[in-house]
Amino acid sequence: MPHCLITGASGFVGSNLTRRLLREGWQVSGLVRSDQQADALRGGGAAAVSGSLDDRASLRRACAGTDVVFHVAGRTRALRYAEYHRDNVEGTRALAQAAAAQSNPPVLVLVSSLAAGGPATCARPRTEADPEQPLSDYGRSKLDAERAAAEAADALPLSVVRPPIVFGPGDRAGLAMYRGMKVLPVHPTPGWRPLPISLVYVDDLCEALLAVACRGERRPAAATRDPQHRGEGVYYVTAERDITYGEMGKLAAAAAGWAVVPVPLPRLAFRLAGLLGEAIGRWRGVPAVVNRDKAREALAPGWVASAEKIRGHLGFAPAAPLEQRFATTVSWYCKEGWL
Repeated sequence: MPHCLITGASGFVGSNLTRRLLREGWQVSGLVRSDQQADALRGGGAAAVSGSLDDRASLRRACAGTDVVFHVAGRTRALRYAEYHRDNVEGTRALAQAAAAQSNPPVLVLVSSLAAGGPATCARPRTEADPEQPLSDYGRSKLDAERAAAEAADALPLSVVRPPIVFGPGDRAGLAMYRGMKVLPVHPTPGWRPLPISLVYVDDLCEALLAVACRGERRPAAATRDPQHRGEGVYYVTAERDITYGEMGKLAAAAAGWAVVPVPLPRLAFRLAGLLGEAIGRWRGVPAVVNRDKAREALAPGWVASAEKIRGHLGFAPAAPLEQRFATTVSWYCKEGWL
């Protein structure tokens, strides 16, 4: 029975991954900070290890005896880059070092982001071999986290997965979109040109993570120094097709039985919203959902990646089309009383 550690096991992706691996018969441990998180994990059949990414002793204990470490935890909003660096970069470095220090190092699967690679369009989807060009602080921190993990790649097997927008049961970011459309049947989109995006349903992402852990290509330490190794051990994972941000709103609304109209907003409106959110966040001391960093991402020409590599290497394929995935998501929201 394989034994794995999941960081971020109580979050959106981590909780779905936990349930998937338990169904597969894995022994699952989650790194938790609170008793509440520990109780929730144990109630679902997983074990809980008390610790954090800034506690190196707890990381060594958590990694002991594991076959795979899925590093899902990460900061997605921050007031300044130093916060991203502390949690995403230094936290990843500490975890990689703790895993590498084991007598039999586990496979480390790092969940990064398309933001680490940078924007791309349908005309030229981003591939693993492309030079990385992150444009947000979040994206830069995820790329720096990949490089921090690769410092230990000589001592442990390492693979990186870069998902785009992830949606599905438990996704609170997507819930905000639904609640907004329920009140007002419009879907604001950035700028007058359609924004092409890649998506991935959370169950499909979990399937990809499992495949990468068991059969994936590993990242060489040389990748941090030699551009010829840039794409080795890195995978993008997406749904069966790419759409526009406006189409995403229409698909999501249709799954709920609504009709919404995508409404293009001037790019200046997104910039102003980012500035306002940034100011409010700094005043409150809590990062806003919409800030300058998120506005920069929203105003990119597109966020499209190619999943050709993971499909060719590992036989990955999404299990259902986007329409069915959105319907399942809405059904879960309603069942849980979220919508």
